[in-house]
Amino acid sequence: MRLYAGCMAWRVWLVWILFLVRGSFYCAMLPLWEGWDEYAHFAWLQHWVDKGTLPGFHDPVSREIDESMRLAPLAYELRWIGPPYLTHQQWWTLPQASREDRRRRLRALPPDYAHQAATHVFDFYEAQQPPLYYWLLAPALRWAAEWPLESRVLLIRLLSMALASLAIPLAWLAARCVAGDELAVFCAALLAVAPGFAIDVSRVANDCLAIVLVGVLFWLVLRPDASAVRVGVVLGAALLSKAYLLALVPGIVILWFRRRRDLAVSLGLAVALAGWWYGRNLMMGYSLSGWLMHADARTLASEFFRINWLSAAHVIAKSFLWFGAWSFLTLKSWMYTLMELGTLAGVALAVRQRNPRLWVPAVLTLPYFLAMGYGVVVYAATQQVPNLPGWYLWPLAAPMAVILVTGLRRFSIVMIAALAAMDLYGVIALLVPYYAGLAERNRAGGAQFLTALARLQIPLWLAVVWAVATLAIVVLATMTHYGVEKPRGHQY
Repeated sequence: MRLYAGCMAWRVWLVWILFLVRGSFYCAMLPLWEGWDEYAHFAWLQHWVDKGTLPGFHDPVSREIDESMRLAPLAYELRWIGPPYLTHQQWWTLPQASREDRRRRLRALPPDYAHQAATHVFDFYEAQQPPLYYWLLAPALRWAAEWPLESRVLLIRLLSMALASLAIPLAWLAARCVAGDELAVFCAALLAVAPGFAIDVSRVANDCLAIVLVGVLFWLVLRPDASAVRVGVVLGAALLSKAYLLALVPGIVILWFRRRRDLAVSLGLAVALAGWWYGRNLMMGYSLSGWLMHADARTLASEFFRINWLSAAHVIAKSFLWFGAWSFLTLKSWMYTLMELGTLAGVALAVRQRNPRLWVPAVLTLPYFLAMGYGVVVYAATQQVPNLPGWYLWPLAAPMAVILVTGLRRFSIVMIAALAAMDLYGVIALLVPYYAGLAERNRAGGAQFLTALARLQIPLWLAVVWAVATLAIVVLATMTHYGVEKPRGHQY
């Protein structure tokens, strides 16, 4: 049994390394500020490094960020800003000499601009975020203060991605408690090959810390010797990393309802660590979470019945499975439909098993989904957009992977292979050609992939290593089921 478990562990560490390779490619390939809200998250980090205070909504972003956004091609979602800020499609219509001049000026931006206010008024909307992620990454940014801006952003991206990657071994550890060694490897492989996960964590944003802390919390509450102190500390850290993790609290209350003393200790520690930040929001006149969008109860109730919930769920699923970062590129509709059907089948099979060990991931997941539903209603009432981005689901990566793999069992290999195919197709046919100005939004341009790599100055070897790492995860997952001789009964 020990030899078998050791073989499984070796595969998980290799899967983890392969994800780090894949994530490094995404960090280097995604253009500057292409990650969701990336410039605003980087502005939070810069503000802390420069001033040592929590930012406010009316604080300006730095002149360095402003100037870089004038020079670099921007995501499609930022098209509302208008000239001289250009989207990728607009930027690539410029004469080559003009593009080269912009690149040169971007590389030559003085680091002192990081300490000056922008001339253009940008909303500092990520000032609502809790501080823990930025505190952790601030020393690295301070150390690299004299580097060119693009190099600093790449450094923080790589550190963020590496931090989030801890969710992979954590998902394996948690899955071993629920489904056994073999299926636990499938959980790790599922996360490592998921394109939505790689895109989400290969940017400057605090979601990466939220993902890993939920993974730690999930593993801790599954353990029979779960410590109230450890759970409380991790829950408090989670609440200081992302406010939407308030949705974890009802799950902890339900799971430990009979362990009232432990529950009181855990919640007390969480409040002691993170309560000051939420209290600050209330004192400043904001909502508990700091979320700026709000509507009265009557409006929310009315909006609830107007929403096409099937359509909203489909949009959430699409932007969870594969969404081309802030340019909002999407794959073929049938690809999403097949993945959604496979996921629903896996969840249904997991429920059918009536495995009592699935109680923990289910209880942690359900309140979070209800919170997402509330977010959809608020978004519809305030923004007239009846859905919510699905990438907000990635903090639940570990518990959702455990539920899905427990249901699909050996058919998880099919899901892993399908995610790998989505990843390869999405990068080769959509992301890279679009960012290089060789394809229109959501129009496949795979024939231009090699030309696009050269145009974006992405080394061919890096793209090859990324593709090999993606396929290697599928091979390892397949070998786990078909290529490992399991020990006989007397060896257990």
